[in-house]
Amino acid sequence: MTNLVCARPLQGETLRVTRLDECGNPEFGDCAYAVSDGYVQAVLTPNTEDGERFLQRNANGRAIINQRSAPSLNWYDVSIQFQEVDPELFTIITGLQPYMDDQDRVIGFPVTESDFATANFALEVWMGNAEEECLPGDPLPFFGYNLLPWVVEGALSEDITITNDLITFTVVGRTRKGTPWGVGPYDVVVDVAEAPSPLFTAIPTDTHHLPIWTQLAPPAAHCGCLSLSS
Repeated sequence: MTNLVCARPLQGETLRVTRLDECGNPEFGDCAYAVSDGYVQAVLTPNTEDGERFLQRNANGRAIINQRSAPSLNWYDVSIQFQEVDPELFTIITGLQPYMDDQDRVIGFPVTESDFATANFALEVWMGNAEEECLPGDPLPFFGYNLLPWVVEGALSEDITITNDLITFTVVGRTRKGTPWGVGPYDVVVDVAEAPSPLFTAIPTDTHHLPIWTQLAPPAAHCGCLSLSS
C-alpha cells in the first residue's frame, strides 16, 4: 500500500444530489439528480456520542479503575447554504412537491406539514486543489470528492431573512447508515487506463462519509434536475 498524493484542498466545486427511495437506492428515471454551483457552503459535522466512563476509587481515594469505552458515531449533520434557488433541486433535498405553472414548469414548492423533512438523497461535494498538482508524467489534476451516500430529514429549517442584502436559503439534514450505494451509479474516479469509472470497490453499508482524491473532474452545474438510467 502506497500513498497516492498529499494535496491541499481549496474552495468548493460543484455538488450533486441524487434522489433515493426509502431504502436508500437511487431512483432512476426523470428528475433523478441535480448538479449545482449555486451554494455558498456545505458543512459536514460528525455527530458523536462520548463513551461511558468507568471510575472506581478505593478506600483511600486512589482510582483502581479509571477508563472509558470507545466513542461512537451517530451520524453526520449536514447543512448546505444556497444563494441560488433551483426549485427542482430543492424538491430532491427536501422531499417537498413541485409547484407548477400553467405550462407544466416548476416554479416553486409548497412547504407542507405532510412532506416536511421527508427527503432521502445522496450528496456529493467536490473540492479544488490549491496547487492542482499532477503526478510526474500524469497530466490530470486532483480534486477532493466527498460522498454522503444517504442523507435523510432534509428540510428548509433555518431563518430566511428578506432584506437589502444577499438572500440565502439553508437546507439541513443528517446521514444514516444502511446505505446500498455500493460503487454508485456515476463515474467519479479514473482507472489505470485514465478512463472514467465508478468507485473502485463498494463502500461498507455503515458508511456515513467517504472523502477521497480523484482525477476525474467534477460534473458541470446545470439548472434543473436531470434523468438517470440504471
